[in-house]
Amino acid sequence: MIARRIAFLAGLATTLFGCTADDVKPSPTPPPMPWIHDEQGRAMTLHGVNVDMGAKQAKVPAIDQTDVDRIAKTWGFDFVRYLIVWEAVEPQPNQYDDAYLNAVVEQIGWFHDAGVSVLVDVHQDVYARKFCCDGAPEWAIRDDGLPFELQSLWSFNYFQPAVTRAFDNFWDADGPHADLQQHYADMLRHVAQRMRDVPGVIGYDVMNEPYPGSDFDPLEAAARVSKEDGGTSRIFDETKFAPFYDRMIAAIREGDPDRWIFFEPRFGAAANGSPSWLPALRDTRSGEPRLAYAPHLYSVIAEANLDYAKTDVTVERWEAERKTDMERHLVPLVLGEWGFSWSTVDANRYAEDILSMSDRMRAGWAYWSYGPGDAGSWSLYDGTGADNPQADIVVRPYPRRVAGVPQAWAYEPNTRIFTLDVDDAPGVSGATEIVVPARHYPTGFVITVNPDADGTWDSVFDDARGVLSLTLAASSTTHHVVIAPK
Repeated sequence: MIARRIAFLAGLATTLFGCTADDVKPSPTPPPMPWIHDEQGRAMTLHGVNVDMGAKQAKVPAIDQTDVDRIAKTWGFDFVRYLIVWEAVEPQPNQYDDAYLNAVVEQIGWFHDAGVSVLVDVHQDVYARKFCCDGAPEWAIRDDGLPFELQSLWSFNYFQPAVTRAFDNFWDADGPHADLQQHYADMLRHVAQRMRDVPGVIGYDVMNEPYPGSDFDPLEAAARVSKEDGGTSRIFDETKFAPFYDRMIAAIREGDPDRWIFFEPRFGAAANGSPSWLPALRDTRSGEPRLAYAPHLYSVIAEANLDYAKTDVTVERWEAERKTDMERHLVPLVLGEWGFSWSTVDANRYAEDILSMSDRMRAGWAYWSYGPGDAGSWSLYDGTGADNPQADIVVRPYPRRVAGVPQAWAYEPNTRIFTLDVDDAPGVSGATEIVVPARHYPTGFVITVNPDADGTWDSVFDDARGVLSLTLAASSTTHHVVIAPK
């Protein structure tokens, strides 16, 4: 969760580098993008949650069928970003804990049975548990004996000398610690081999929020690094980060030639709306590439101050910069993490801004994170299992499967009107499926489709799942679907 990790920079960003809407120059429309397709050729939109905080302790998440039902049925989500950690997979060099992976596979099966796709996320925060958090096994810590002092705010630990050196040694793939990346690649290959035939696995997130070590530039928290120059961040992206992804993609492909590989920009600034200089990556699989871009979004200022101020343009800045990224990468876009404390001033507006922007970008997303909490926490449900009020905002209509090419969709929460524009596409079978949550349509809804090419279209509503299946007549023009409350 990026913003918490660099929250101390918020004062710098606010007082020295105050950002205004004048700094934002968004593109008018998102660039054309490929889609993740299901087995019927339908475009998939992924809405879901991260599962979950408990996995950071090198354990499988403490969930059961009740949790799966809440995610899939109560909330209508079709996606989870499921956390695993290197420490749990490879507790000793070249020794893999397949009992741990078997337990993970069992839970993935629960999600698959519920119609939920699972992204296996190899998670890290502050490099390792020794440094407060999660990620690498202790044997993979190479800190050269530099000092580490546990900080009262755990995000400060990123800037301890031992942590910075551990990351520097990891990124130095040609130096004396080159075996670290080789171990990481071998671990990814092993995970991919175990998961390649597991139903429900949609792909692999190579590394959560990769921290650049001494190449981290704190000024980026204020989005004040020259886009033309980029400084140490650009050097890191081009000379260390891209080659790392090349190696990891190749390793995963040796274990699984077909599942999607999700990649993230470097830690910190991109999530707060700054540029990424990561060049376009190449998939080594035969056939069409299956790479997906999975950046995160957290406002440093909003999280530090618990206030989504009117002057906070993080969301607008993020949209503009990620559009630039998409023009370079030309891959599906999934917002891997977003979230915040719901005690934040103007929290509802914050959520609506992110959700509406994600719809404009035609992006999937995974909310951070799943787990119970009180109404002031980040959670969508409380300790009794009941939804917190914010679930009414995050749970919203969306096109989970589109039998064609999605051109645009939007949901207007005040009127509760959902719209979807879709073009026909060859070779696609099945119906377009739209999640229509009952909480927003307690007295039902009406459907309008234009143009109605041959005078017929069919719809079936699965009340138990809250899914509308819509079969549209062939048309040479864009279908415009409207769902409105009765």
